[in-house]
Amino acid sequence: MNPILVELKQKLQKIEELIIDKNDVVYFDYPLHLNVGDLLIYAGTEQFFRDCQINVTLRRSLQAFDIQEAKKHIHPNTTILCHGGGNFGDLYPLIQKMREEIVTEFPHNRVILLPQTAHFSCRQEMEKSAVVFSRHQDLHLFARDSKTFELFGGRFSDNVYLSPDMAHQLYGSLPNKPRREHPHRTLYFLRKDIEKSHIEAEIQATLPNLDNVKDWEDILLPSDLRFELWCSRFSKLANRFNLAFVKNIINRLWYRHALNVIARCQDIFLGYDEVITSRLHGHIFSCLLGLPNQVCDNSYGKNTGYFNQWTKNIEYTQLYEK
Repeated sequence: MNPILVELKQKLQKIEELIIDKNDVVYFDYPLHLNVGDLLIYAGTEQFFRDCQINVTLRRSLQAFDIQEAKKHIHPNTTILCHGGGNFGDLYPLIQKMREEIVTEFPHNRVILLPQTAHFSCRQEMEKSAVVFSRHQDLHLFARDSKTFELFGGRFSDNVYLSPDMAHQLYGSLPNKPRREHPHRTLYFLRKDIEKSHIEAEIQATLPNLDNVKDWEDILLPSDLRFELWCSRFSKLANRFNLAFVKNIINRLWYRHALNVIARCQDIFLGYDEVITSRLHGHIFSCLLGLPNQVCDNSYGKNTGYFNQWTKNIEYTQLYEK
């Protein structure tokens, strides 16, 4: 076992300490979408619940979230958990709006934002959001890097903590890559979405072909996309007709599917000897699998911030150098 990764997993216990009653917890915004990085966070969060014997009484994705339903499940001692990740800010406005609604509607409940990276492209949007969050008196924000920690502190809440990503809870439950002295197969795991930067194009320009260049979408199957669409549509339909039991069925089906997608990605990663990635969870996943990796940045510095804060001393990972 790698002592640094063991320590990162142990740091997540701070979240458990803040939960008022482990039998009275709700969890919102689990990722009903196919960003596998978010699915790794999701799997780590559910592993955290099992390891810490936390009973979650209500789980809802963004598509299935309904504030009136939530009110029926939230009591004075209920702890509200919001999914972690890298979507706090104005790049993902629907999710941010949901979080703002939660802190507004439940001003007396303890609300915990699981480890996040925050980014606002517009200062005015940041200030508006800060006003909403700062009004809540029992809000606890976990930041995945020092930049987010500084942004949150005082402006969004007085209760701010540095914490590694929830995916670290998976450490010890995943297989480990046998180390070879001379790696020969390299996976270039590079972003293609709104967080990509110039680095992805520069790396690809140096390669003789793009056979080993992938992103999450290249691992996903048409059946994954159809199942996501089915779950999303039925969640929205269940919301319209107040069919809580349908949402609960979708919770179970989607979680099982998420684990299958992660297992498929795991098999692909372990088929290589090294990973060069601009995906934060390409980096974290490689670390958890014991797979040598180099990490380069996304569009707003999330990856180097995380690397410098948590993973730089792992002997088989480093920042990408041209």
